Amino acid sequence: MKKLCLAIFTMVLILVITGCSKLEPMTFEEIYSGDLTEVSKIEIRHGNGELKEITDQSIINFWLDSIKNIVFEPSTNQEGQVGSLYNVDLFDGKNLTLSFSTTQINDFYYNENEQILEKLNSLFSEN
Repeated sequence: MKKLCLAIFTMVLILVITGCSKLEPMTFEEIYSGDLTEVSKIEIRHGNGELKEITDQSIINFWLDSIKNIVFEPSTNQEGQVGSLYNVDLFDGKNLTLSFSTTQINDFYYNENEQILEKLNSLFSEN
């Protein structure tokens, strides 16, 4: 019985420690799990609902190269948030590889970042 209680206590302790682990700042390239050179389409939706689709590989490569070293600082508040200025979907062929917004990547929230906002503004307005 003591071994069972000790095992349960140990598992709970491990879950608490890993659940409270602090997110670290990461570059976009570190966050993206695939190969950025394989992205073949970008869909960018403005908060007003307007959607633009970019398939020109030179524009995609240039834009992704310009954002890959931008550092994203995790928000201290990881509770759900609503609304964003842009939502972006990256595709490899027909497969969606990453969907992110100006404040969220995957299931994590990040502080607003002026660098990425400027890059998204340019991508949206110039294409």
